[in-house]
Amino acid sequence: MTEQAGTSSWLKRIRIFAGLLLMALAVGGAVMLATAGGMSSGTLASGRSVTAQSDSWKLDATYSGDTATIKTAGFNIEVTPDRLNVDRQQIAFIDSRAKSVGVNVKANEIVFHADGKWVATYRR
Repeated sequence: MTEQAGTSSWLKRIRIFAGLLLMALAVGGAVMLATAGGMSSGTLASGRSVTAQSDSWKLDATYSGDTATIKTAGFNIEVTPDRLNVDRQQIAFIDSRAKSVGVNVKANEIVFHADGKWVATYRR
């Protein structure tokens, strides 16, 4: 009877420990997902590099010809040779000779840079 009580006590402790460990892993995973962001970078046919950063869980970017299309945080962003568009609305013109374009999405705000200089900010 004493051996069964000792074994049962250890099994209870192992179950409690395993439950706490699983709960800690679940909370840690939820925190990682909540604070996760994405980044994508690509080069267009013209040689222009486009870099997108987002605080959203999902970032989908395609680089085709001379246009980059970025879908993130409910925005549909297009970087064309001479324009920046958000949700099919023109936000700003850019110099077609710009070698790099940066798109930073954070807290429902998009900040655009061309060759390291600020171009436009779009807020929803």
